[in-house]
Amino acid sequence: MPENDCILGDIRVLDLSEDVAGPFCTKLLAGLGAEVIKVEAPGTGDISRGAGPFIDAAPHGEQSATYLYLNTGKKSITLDLQSQTGAFILQRLAQECDILVESCPAGHLDQLGLGYATLERFNPGLIYTSVTPFGQTGPYRDYKGSELIAQAMGALMHTIGLPDKEPLRIGGNAAGYTTGMSAFSATLLALYVRDAAGHGQHVDVSAMETITVAQIHASIAHQFGRTPTRRASTLAQAQDGWVHAGLERGVREDTWARVCALMGRPELADDPKFNTREARREHQQELLTLISEWTATRPKEEIYHALQGLRTVAGYVATVADLYTSQQLLAREFLQCIDHPDAGTATYPGAPFTIQGTAWHYARAPRLGEHNVEVYCGRLGYTREDLAHLRGAGVI
Repeated sequence: MPENDCILGDIRVLDLSEDVAGPFCTKLLAGLGAEVIKVEAPGTGDISRGAGPFIDAAPHGEQSATYLYLNTGKKSITLDLQSQTGAFILQRLAQECDILVESCPAGHLDQLGLGYATLERFNPGLIYTSVTPFGQTGPYRDYKGSELIAQAMGALMHTIGLPDKEPLRIGGNAAGYTTGMSAFSATLLALYVRDAAGHGQHVDVSAMETITVAQIHASIAHQFGRTPTRRASTLAQAQDGWVHAGLERGVREDTWARVCALMGRPELADDPKFNTREARREHQQELLTLISEWTATRPKEEIYHALQGLRTVAGYVATVADLYTSQQLLAREFLQCIDHPDAGTATYPGAPFTIQGTAWHYARAPRLGEHNVEVYCGRLGYTREDLAHLRGAGVI
């Protein structure tokens, strides 16, 4: 495959999704070269346009960091799907698309004549991906969801936090991005089936099930009477942050003496409380105290490189600022500088994977309705006068 070829360069996607999971799925499709047309509500757009943080202090629909990241490389059109005319226009667009991704409540688009059963009649090869909190079926299908609910209902929070405290959620949108990756993978698989067998499919993605899969080891262990519990932290404080020295489990027996010498405590190599992996686990908290005395005098990255040099399973807790100076990320050209007319120039996280011979497609997020003329006039044959009438009627 020639360099810079886009794997999905001949694929067109309708993105009706909002929030994190669906837009992340379509962001990845756009990164592989697909043309992604994001359908947004007139006037307001995707709900993430109103989600902070914003580039400037005041809320601004074109300066939401969340929206700018999740919608790189897409085109934006405005369309009121609740109107009969808007639904008709979307049906026309769906006839020319390969993939549709949506995150509406289960059954909502069916009521508008935009469900899979309807659109599949116009376009039998359509891949229709639905991303919801609990899926299209089951007793919870109509329940509301959120990042917190997905982490809680999928049992992720059961293993996060201190043993004697309440469970904690992971910061950020771990469930949203994981669910988005699941939707992306399933959509590509359905696209492969379409190319091989000639028919489209309805892809049903549940956030609860995605997170439950990530905790499947816990459910299996539970069946054998070994219910996972929350554990105390094994992090040690360094001069400028936190490190995981990994000495209680991540050190080979023939390396332990070298680690002790590195810490300036060679006598620990023969101490029966620490000279085997089992002993270090048994006396974990005492060992953590000794480790902390050493780590407190050094920068976290120095500790990390020294211990990794001895082939131990060590790491440090990176801050967001650390990511932008990470020699690993810089060497792999993971960070990408993208300019936006309203938000200015910023450095964005890049692709979560690379494919040999294929360049990732990077482009800014669209302004609200920026591609109305291109899509409605260039694709569907509307005139500018038609657009003015549709805009006046609130359809676009």
